[in-house]
Amino acid sequence: MDRRFYTLFGVKFFLLLFFLPLENFAQDITGTWSGFLLINDTKVPYELVVSGDKKNLSGYSMTTFTFDGVENVGVKTMEIKIKRASIAIEDGELIYDNYSTPSRRVKLYGTLVWVGRDSNMTLAGTLTTRSMDMRALNENNFKGQIKLQRKPPPRSKLVAKLDEMGLRDKLSFMQPAVKKEVVTVPVKEKEIVIKSPTEVVKRETEVIRTVLFKSDSLVISLYDNGEIDGDTVSLVLNGNVILSKQGLTDKAIRKTIAASQIGDSSKLVLYAENLGRIPPNSGLLILQDGNERYQIRFSGDLQKKLCCYFKKKTVINRTFLFCMPG
Repeated sequence: MDRRFYTLFGVKFFLLLFFLPLENFAQDITGTWSGFLLINDTKVPYELVVSGDKKNLSGYSMTTFTFDGVENVGVKTMEIKIKRASIAIEDGELIYDNYSTPSRRVKLYGTLVWVGRDSNMTLAGTLTTRSMDMRALNENNFKGQIKLQRKPPPRSKLVAKLDEMGLRDKLSFMQPAVKKEVVTVPVKEKEIVIKSPTEVVKRETEVIRTVLFKSDSLVISLYDNGEIDGDTVSLVLNGNVILSKQGLTDKAIRKTIAASQIGDSSKLVLYAENLGRIPPNSGLLILQDGNERYQIRFSGDLQKKLCCYFKKKTVINRTFLFCMPG
């Protein structure tokens, strides 16, 4: 595209931004949006899901690109705010990817305005990217455009992926799900006595994630993703301690679990052994399933645990259950 396009687009964008009446921004933007990012004349397929109400919006995004003939997909949480006459979007955490190369810590910021109403509404605006890696501050800084059109949820690849990850029912525009504190499992989970490497404790369970896996083994990596303050954890698989009182640092603690260890229904529990110098006990768990990688951030105390379910794709009802402190 030539320079005139960007000049005209910029003029129209800022006219909309500063002079569009405020009442026009009472539109409901929750739902699914599909389109592209335009960076250096390259179109990158992009989907956005907006959930919540006007005072408290959030969402997810999906970026898709092809590298060496392989489709690479990344899903991130999104921070979304309606300002005076625009919508501000900002990348959050990467919660799913199947990248064939290590992901770069790049954050997208966008400013959008909308045109039209209801199913004919279009979101369009500008974007910038910023590298979070201090060693490569200028390598991944770009400017470009965003254009999105409303899309019915059943046709959204992003909604399908969120459904697979157990997050679909949390979207405000989908049919409300029955509110559950604990996912139904064969055992009573709300108050269960567990043998900790240090003591017998009672912890309330809260399920936060479901992931389907397909490999014959899973590699678990644990990090402290914030200030290194002495957070210590233990891992227990089916009552057997597989990692005991491990102090978390910025270097990975890895453990490989074979399918033979998982069995038809296994349970992995992560205990906070302390709260570190700066409560709460927090860190990052990465599950590597072949070429698929899932990032799970945890932050908890000594009173409850957060649980993630991992279900085998190729075997019905074969479940790998992971629990960590909430």
